[in-house]
Amino acid sequence: MEYQNGTFCRYVRRKATALSGTLLISLLMSSASVAGNENDEAPLATFDFAIAETLSAIGHPPRFLAGLKGYETYSRQEGVIPLATNLGSRFLPNYELLASHPPQHILISPPAHASLLPRLRKITDVIEYPLYNYADGDGNHSDWETIEALTRQLGTLVDDAAASEQYIEQTNRYFDDLKSQLSSIDEPVLMVRLVDERHARVYGKGSVEGMVFNRLGLQNAWQGDLGQWGMTTVSATPLFSIDAKMIFLESPYDPPGGQRQLLADGQWRHLPIVKEGNYLIISTNYWSWGGLPAARHFADSLASHLIESAAPPAR
Repeated sequence: MEYQNGTFCRYVRRKATALSGTLLISLLMSSASVAGNENDEAPLATFDFAIAETLSAIGHPPRFLAGLKGYETYSRQEGVIPLATNLGSRFLPNYELLASHPPQHILISPPAHASLLPRLRKITDVIEYPLYNYADGDGNHSDWETIEALTRQLGTLVDDAAASEQYIEQTNRYFDDLKSQLSSIDEPVLMVRLVDERHARVYGKGSVEGMVFNRLGLQNAWQGDLGQWGMTTVSATPLFSIDAKMIFLESPYDPPGGQRQLLADGQWRHLPIVKEGNYLIISTNYWSWGGLPAARHFADSLASHLIESAAPPAR
């Protein structure tokens, strides 16, 4: 009986080992199949965050992204595109890494990376998507329509037009809802980031801020000139004559509470709007030249602050 029991135990161990091996092979084959399915999609690389976040939003994140860490810092979104390989600086990318695993396409938004085109074209095909004030020669376009077009073009590129259309529809419903909630706000709004004790940056058409203002039906109080990047730096003087609700942007590069500190010091504390308390401070958590995902991040933060500030005080 002892011998039989020993034989039986060895038999069970052999069967268990065989089953374990079979299970391991099965799991490996399953993993390989999943990996194969994931890798069936043509890899893409991009140097532009509007393109990267839009691809990610429609379910087709890029394989490579230049400037990834910088985008994470600026948008305050750690792991914003977790599966992307960081190519390093947007303007000094790791060409060797890119060339060793060449993607099917490299996607850029000129003129930001036009100087890199000769080297990039030696690696693979490059597709250009001009956005905002660079979408056409005379600026005669709607930024919103341009970003919607980008979303559709990327959906076509990854052979998933349905996903891009669905995301556009969801985004428009979201903005329509926010617009209705903000319909009672009729005073102009001015978007500002204080740079130092004497200078500020104002935003308008050609940036996410200007695009969102327009889409939500808000009136931008800044009617002066803007640079090609949808912003301009001004001295404090012209801001003293503007009657509007001011939104101060807290940059991720500012020290904690940097905008509030600047408002408490020097000439900024004499702004009529500051004296009246007719201002808000919100944190930047989006890319100022991003796509629909950036617009949604900014709009959510902007609308929630405006709605809260417009609410009657609790008794």
